[in-house]
Amino acid sequence: MSHHTCSRRAVRLYATLTLSLVTLAAWLRGDQVADDRGSDSSEKAFMVILAITIGGAVTAAAVAFVATKTALFK
Repeated sequence: MSHHTCSRRAVRLYATLTLSLVTLAAWLRGDQVADDRGSDSSEKAFMVILAITIGGAVTAAAVAFVATKTALFK
């Protein structure tokens, strides 16, 4: 197995773990929505989960992209 294949697997594993942890954190944070100014708290919880999950996905994609580009110079 080449070094390049190992680094891709490591990046994918890191991205998957990061996204899973961010999703879990979003879910836990969504259960604690306390401020309700006219909208449904479950709707707010969903929006918090969605925002954090999308942010985590973008971060994981950026990390994977940078890792593949820096792997080209090794």
